[in-house]
Amino acid sequence: MWFPLFRNTDALPLIDPDEEFDLIVVGSGNGACGFLGECLKHVPEDYRVLVLEEGDNFFFTSDITHQNGWSKSYANGSAFTLHNAVTPSGKSVLSGRARTLGGGGSINYTMIHESSDWLVKQAGYDVDYWNECKKELNASLDRPDPLAAGYQTPFADFIAENAQQVGYAPPNRDDMIQNIPSLSESKSQPKRLYFFPTQFDMFGSRTNSGVSLVKWQKIKYRWNTKVIGLEMDKKSDSTGIACNGVQTRNKQGVDVTYKVKKDTGRVLLCGGSQSPRILLNTKELAGNEKIGQRVNDHVCMPLAVYFVDKDKASVVGATDNYESLFADMVIDGKRDKGEAETVVNIDFFSGDVLRLIYLISSLYLCYLPFNGFKRLMGRYPIIFTYLSNTIRMLLTAIISIIVVLGRFVPFLPRSIKVTTALIKFNASKEGYYERVGDKIILRFFEDDRDYDIAEEAINKNIAFLESNGVKPPFPIRYLFQLLTKIPYRRGLQVKRYVRNFAQKTLLSEQHLAGGCLLGDVVDKGLEDSAKTGQVFGTSNLHVADLSIVPLPRVSTQMTAYLMGHHVAKQLYSTKKNN
Repeated sequence: MWFPLFRNTDALPLIDPDEEFDLIVVGSGNGACGFLGECLKHVPEDYRVLVLEEGDNFFFTSDITHQNGWSKSYANGSAFTLHNAVTPSGKSVLSGRARTLGGGGSINYTMIHESSDWLVKQAGYDVDYWNECKKELNASLDRPDPLAAGYQTPFADFIAENAQQVGYAPPNRDDMIQNIPSLSESKSQPKRLYFFPTQFDMFGSRTNSGVSLVKWQKIKYRWNTKVIGLEMDKKSDSTGIACNGVQTRNKQGVDVTYKVKKDTGRVLLCGGSQSPRILLNTKELAGNEKIGQRVNDHVCMPLAVYFVDKDKASVVGATDNYESLFADMVIDGKRDKGEAETVVNIDFFSGDVLRLIYLISSLYLCYLPFNGFKRLMGRYPIIFTYLSNTIRMLLTAIISIIVVLGRFVPFLPRSIKVTTALIKFNASKEGYYERVGDKIILRFFEDDRDYDIAEEAINKNIAFLESNGVKPPFPIRYLFQLLTKIPYRRGLQVKRYVRNFAQKTLLSEQHLAGGCLLGDVVDKGLEDSAKTGQVFGTSNLHVADLSIVPLPRVSTQMTAYLMGHHVAKQLYSTKKNN
């Protein structure tokens, strides 16, 4: 058993250069974990699996995956990196991706599924099938009941009570499968609260995430290994072109090609946002014009920061940094324009400002005044890491001085606890990958619909958000608004903020999806389950990550797990479901 070698970054498991694998998995994120968790249940013990990961081993990033340190991930260049993302007019979009074992599930922890009705539309099958997949996956994650008394923190309960006062329906157990919620399609409640379980144990260790789904001792694993190409067979038969191997480059610049078994081996792309780029860079496949299309991310708009009221400050702790609840509201489209309804999500963050400093210093980089400089960060992500850490250190010094002075000056606080939120929603127009290079085009605010959604969502929730805390003193609020334009009042302040955000401070939720859609780029497997996720024109190349579906309307983590689970179930389960 070689998995203790994880403890030494240089002590990788030895691989014979002539060794061939039954399965090579590119990426070890949410899709890969969902896939491997199901696949390994059905294959023989001698089934040879190799996983290739561009980022670090989970062992070396586990400090930031702890509940007390998750927000550090955005300032950690080895676990998180930026895309080179811009709008069609060249405005920079701050958009990134996880880069470590477990992917986004080792950084974020929102747990909610898309509705099964939505999954039917995108991937086929029926509602019962998707509910069964959710049941299997959720049981493997083994999460406690988030609706049980005492599971939510006192401050999360306080936020939920305030939400219900302004018309949000309380969490509904009918939306839950094995203790994890799914987005409701009910038209009777356009505003709804969801409680979700976290991936942590009572001590904050991330014990039940995607990483926990996989029996890692049954596979071989290479981290700090970037895929630079696919080795395709020049010959093609009636089944398509075969992928013979995966070309890689490690951190030391050494190139190695890993091979799959001829005729029986498979290559699986689970690189998330990298999967479309790998296909576009494979000349034998790049002729499919649908590769890299229908790409989208959630528009993410930070909202006002409020001080936690003195009466509530004592109950706000580290586990409130990312509240395990969120609010959804449905905004109807204009029928005369053929607009579909839009789901707007609200996430909540609370706690000592020094604990939230990593999140603040990273997210608020979008408010840098120069788009050209932000485009530079997209091309050279290390600049983002350095700048984020510099801002964090400056803010930490300023806040620490205020806290120290608070021990001697009566009107200064001895600690600063804040509560804030952000809204996120799907951009109305989908984007695409440029076919050459590394640029991703996101069409944020290319349509008036995005302006309308943002203004309506913020205007309708400002009073609710203010009920969770108190406005900062005017000088602090004035400086905050001067730098960010974030509103504290409805109406004109909201309109100015949305216009400023759309022109200068575009930020995504780091949830890029699409680019290898089922039915366009890969097979849905409805006629032959052995072809599920298979790239058209190939015989053994599959994709099983978030790139095979359009952007979900809620946080994407569970949908990514589910896509991996679904593809593995169809490829390997002895009990077929179609």
